[in-house]
Amino acid sequence: MNMPLLSVYANTQQYRIPSFDREQSRSVFGDNIADQFDVNFEAKSYRHSWSPLNVAYVKSSDHAAGDLYPDISEHNGRLVLNDRAYRALKELLSNDGEFLPVVADGQSAFIFNPLQVAEDVNGLNEKLSIKNEWGDIENTAFHEDLVAAFTVFRARFDNFRSIYCQASLMRKVEQEGLKGVIFTPDLGNPFSLDVAKSMHNG
Repeated sequence: MNMPLLSVYANTQQYRIPSFDREQSRSVFGDNIADQFDVNFEAKSYRHSWSPLNVAYVKSSDHAAGDLYPDISEHNGRLVLNDRAYRALKELLSNDGEFLPVVADGQSAFIFNPLQVAEDVNGLNEKLSIKNEWGDIENTAFHEDLVAAFTVFRARFDNFRSIYCQASLMRKVEQEGLKGVIFTPDLGNPFSLDVAKSMHNG
């Protein structure tokens, strides 16, 4: 039986989350907000304009915020990987985006920037992907056969804010003992932690 597609989110209840230096981002990418990596979620390449950014792991504003440091975290549809996570996941993810070097709390790390987009292969199920009258997403669905070649991908439907993946990524993360993220089959819904509890890794 095939596993469903999954969304990946930072486990903020147990782990710190990545935060960027806004002044540094402006100095590297300029004042145009459309070019600033930390606040622009578009699935576009930054490889040729990249300068290693500083990342700090901070406690979430959530009252149940965790204080552990993650191996892998998620930030607006991108993954932040410490060196161990990078080495473990590099081969699996390399066809679907780019690895951008950062310095996370003084340690070498990488951001994985996914560049595959569901709509580019007609992979969004437009009949089942629904927004309400205010533009809020009520349901997200994909044609799984059309996105099967992607290990990870994003969607214009949600303005690239979520990262979607095959179950192979969850299995690899669990196999390598990497901590810091939650996987959920409730696509595009970061609030479905009850659904995700049986599927999270730490």
